[in-house]
Amino acid sequence: MKKNISRKLPAIALFLGLMMSATGMQAQDEPKTKEGSVFTVGMVRTGANTDQDYLDQLAGYWIPQMEAAQAQGLILSYRVLSGNFSNSEDFNVMMLVEYPNLAALDPDPAREAKWKAIRDGLTTKIGGPDKLKAMRTGLNDLRTYQGEKVMRTVLLK
Repeated sequence: MKKNISRKLPAIALFLGLMMSATGMQAQDEPKTKEGSVFTVGMVRTGANTDQDYLDQLAGYWIPQMEAAQAQGLILSYRVLSGNFSNSEDFNVMMLVEYPNLAALDPDPAREAKWKAIRDGLTTKIGGPDKLKAMRTGLNDLRTYQGEKVMRTVLLK
C-alpha cells in the first residue's frame, strides 16, 4: 500500500503544481487598472506679464461656457491650472475639461446643438459676433496656444 501511494505522489504533486500555476496565470491576466473619465487638456503659454490678463479673458467667456455645459450635462467638470514654466518651450496654463467617456467627444447633432446654443447665448451676452472676434484677436497678443491632448483617467486597483 505504501508503495502505491509513493508512486502516485509525484503525479499528484505535478498535477497540483500545474493547477496552481494555471490559477496564477489567470490572476496575472487580470488588468491592474480600470479606465475612468476622459479629459481634454489645452496647453497655453502666456506672454511676459500677461498671465492675469489671459485668466481674466477666460473668466469672461470660457468659464461661463464651461459652467453652462456642466449645467446641461455636456461635461462633468472643468479646471484651469496655472504655474511656472519648466523650460523655454513649456506652457504655463492648462485648461482641463472632463467628459464621462470618449463617446462624449464623438459627433452628435443633439449635443452639438446644445453647444451651439451655449456659444450663441454667450456671444449675444458679450455684445455680438464683432465683440467676440475682437476678444479672440486680443487673445493672440496674450498667449500662444500650444495644443490639446485627450487623456483618460486611469484608476489603479
